Amino acid sequence: MTKDGETFEEKAKLESKKRKFMNGIRPPQYWNFFEDGPVPDRVKHVLRHNAKPQECYSDGRVEIILQNIEEIGMNLQRYEEAKWNTIKKHTLEIFNHEFNEFKRKLDEV
Repeated sequence: MTKDGETFEEKAKLESKKRKFMNGIRPPQYWNFFEDGPVPDRVKHVLRHNAKPQECYSDGRVEIILQNIEEIGMNLQRYEEAKWNTIKKHTLEIFNHEFNEFKRKLDEV
């Protein structure tokens, strides 16, 4: 095997080792969810309003991420008002579209 091939194989083994390690410490059914079977029968991913990511990890990593998101939002509001308004606008458009689709489906029943 060439030196490049050996280097690639070493990197691949290291990545595989990392994945195996991480899969062992992740909460079950939260990450890397792959469903087999025909596409129409698969469960559609849903954003849940009552999700509590803080309860999945007790080591505080979720709180740190949420704090960082809050700080980014505050900085955008203060220093990048146009970008903040664009984010708000597009976020509201998404929820408006989902709500209108929901209403349309109710009207069809």
